[in-house]
Amino acid sequence: MSMSVHAKKKLDVIAFFNPIDCRSLGVIKDEMKDMAVGEIIEITANRFQQREIHAWSKKFDHQILEEHDDQGRVHIWMAKGHHA
Repeated sequence: MSMSVHAKKKLDVIAFFNPIDCRSLGVIKDEMKDMAVGEIIEITANRFQQREIHAWSKKFDHQILEEHDDQGRVHIWMAKGHHA
């Protein structure tokens, strides 16, 4: 777990994993709606979701601050961007 980044919210999206519809991204987007730009969310995902989250974060200007992979259970700390 990160000692340097403090998250406003924590979200585990592993249960929403579906390789066809990227459902976990919609769950993350909904969770971030009431967050201000720059606020941090800690997301727990699998490695496939991690790749989706990276692509999505670049498209919507979110910044991935830190990541930790614990045997396929990936923790991602992401700051909300301007284009949520």
